Amino acid sequence: MAYSVVSCASFGTSGSGVVTDFLSEFDNIYNPGDYEFRFLQDYGGVTTLEDCLVRSHHRLNSDIAIQNFINYVNFQCGDFINARYNKFFKGKFGEISRQFLNEIIEVEWPGYWEEYQIISPRLVSLLKYRVIPHLKQLLSGNRKYIAHYLPHRTMYFANPSESKFVSAVNRYINRLCAVIDPQNRYKYMYFDQLLPPSNIDRYFKYFDDLHVIVVDRDPRDYYVDNVIKCGEGWVPKDVDKFITLFKGIRKKVNEGSENHNILRIRFEDTVFKYDEFKENVMKFLELNPENHIRPMKNFNPSISIKNTRLWKTIHVDPRIIEGIEHGLSEYLYPFPE
Repeated sequence: MAYSVVSCASFGTSGSGVVTDFLSEFDNIYNPGDYEFRFLQDYGGVTTLEDCLVRSHHRLNSDIAIQNFINYVNFQCGDFINARYNKFFKGKFGEISRQFLNEIIEVEWPGYWEEYQIISPRLVSLLKYRVIPHLKQLLSGNRKYIAHYLPHRTMYFANPSESKFVSAVNRYINRLCAVIDPQNRYKYMYFDQLLPPSNIDRYFKYFDDLHVIVVDRDPRDYYVDNVIKCGEGWVPKDVDKFITLFKGIRKKVNEGSENHNILRIRFEDTVFKYDEFKENVMKFLELNPENHIRPMKNFNPSISIKNTRLWKTIHVDPRIIEGIEHGLSEYLYPFPE
C-alpha cells in the first residue's frame, strides 16, 4: 500500500515545532506527536547505508555499514526508560527494520576482520583480539596462524543496485506507515525531521508521495535559544565560529533548484503573518478548510510570539548580537515595530 508522507525539516531549534502543531489540527493528517524520526538522515541511518552499499561499495566496509545500521536501529527501538520509535510503531520498528535489511543482505556468516578491533574499546580490543588469542595459540601447542584463534561475530555482505536499494527503502517506509495506519484512512502521514533541511532532493526517490516543509529562523534568536537558553552543544558559543557554521549549513540551499514539493518558510512568518502561513501550507498540501477542525488549538501565534526576539528578554552580551547582525545580516528577519 502506498502512503503520502509529509515531513518538516529544520536546522535544530529553528522553530519547526510550529508546523507539527499546526498540522495536528487537521483530521486527515496522522500526526504521531512531537518526536523526531531521523532514521533516514542520521549518520548510521538509511542514507549512510546507501552511500556505503551503493555509491562507494567495498567488500568489507559493507559489513560495518550494516552493523552500524543495526546498532542504530537497536538504539532507536528504545528501552524501558525511553521507548523511542517503538512507542510510535507499536513495538515493531526493529522487526520491520530487520525485514528491510533481509531484502538487501546477500550473505551473513561468523567471521572477523581488523575493523572489529578498531571499533571496540581499547582495553576490550587488547584482551579480546590480542592477548587471549595469543594465549590460546601458545596453549594449543601448534603454530597455526593467529586467525584460527580470533573471536568471530556475524559478518554481512551486500552489494545491491541502486534500484534494488531504493525499492527496499520504499517498502520499509510503507510498512512502518501500515503499522500505524493499516487502512490508509488519512490523506497524509506526518513524521517530523525525516529529512535534513538541505540536499532534500535525494530523499524523494524513497517515497511514493512526499511533501517537505523547511523552517528557518532569525540567527539572533537561533543563537540565544540554542546557546544561552538551552545550552545545546551543536552550536558554538564563539560568535565568529557560530557565524561560520550558520552560513556553512545554509550555503548549499538553493531554492531555485528544488522541486515543487518543498516549501521553505520562516518561523517568524508563522507568528507575524499567520494567515499567509496558513494559506500557503494548506495550498501546498491541498488541504481543505473543513479538515481544519481544531484551529489554533495546538499552534497559536499569540502564544508563540514569546519565542521571537529572545535577545531582548534573555540576558546576552550585546556584542554577540551585534556580531551576528553584522556577520549574518542577510538572514535577519525584518521584525515589525
